[in-house]
Amino acid sequence: MNSSLLSLMKKEGLKQQADGIYLAHNLMKNQVQEDERKFREQVFSVKYDNYLDVISNNHSIPVMDFEVDLFLKKMPKGAIILDIGGCWGWHWRRLAETRPDVTVLIIDFIKINLIHALNVLKNLVGKQVLLMHADAISLPFSGDIGIFDGIWTAQTFQHIPNFKRAVNEAHRVLKPRGFFINYSLHITPLNKIIYKIFNKPFHINGTVEDTFYLVRANNDQLRDIENIFGNKVVSRYTENFFHPDLHFTFSGRINNKLGRLDAYLGGNSFVTKFFARQASFEVNKL
Repeated sequence: MNSSLLSLMKKEGLKQQADGIYLAHNLMKNQVQEDERKFREQVFSVKYDNYLDVISNNHSIPVMDFEVDLFLKKMPKGAIILDIGGCWGWHWRRLAETRPDVTVLIIDFIKINLIHALNVLKNLVGKQVLLMHADAISLPFSGDIGIFDGIWTAQTFQHIPNFKRAVNEAHRVLKPRGFFINYSLHITPLNKIIYKIFNKPFHINGTVEDTFYLVRANNDQLRDIENIFGNKVVSRYTENFFHPDLHFTFSGRINNKLGRLDAYLGGNSFVTKFFARQASFEVNKL
């Protein structure tokens, strides 16, 4: 485990609980999302025999493994990464093989997600990965001096009503020249057309069926990131073949050939923008 990260946790008074998960000292109930927290705790309170099978119904494992590798290539030797809203931590399950020099701190405001992460990551926890129950809009690190070499967040900020505050917090704890990437669901033109043909509502902004908040990636978010970072944001589009809302999930399975092809199709061409399920905003801190 990276001694700098452990020293930081100790300095900030962040203590590991009996279950192996750290607890943020400033963790407060977010009343805006309290119903969502209860909903997600209930949904994910079940046990799973095969985590990757469950994940492949909601995310393309081949695509996101490829994206993780691209992200790690940007990280310096001995990098410390903050994964905001890391959920089950599955993005980092190959870390010992791909980047044994890198350490990742995963935070999530749903405690049960981190319990599942212990099962997914197993021996990585305590060696290359730390888990912490914390809130993205109030990160438990003092001051404005950057700590992390990279910040990764996948389909998390799309669920935070105060998007700008979450980005400000990420910017605050990122080192100068550090790299930030945020993935969110895309306002996919193809899906909008299909939904319109079948006279179904296509959710873009707001609360979904009184259960959770979701805002798809949009230009206002891009401008917020550019204003906060003072740097140009690069947009990319991924998961062209993977669309759970249309019941196209077979390409999301681990080592699926179509999924591996899909991983190489990420970009910002007109065709990719039309088909892709997911959009990302990438930027370096000046």
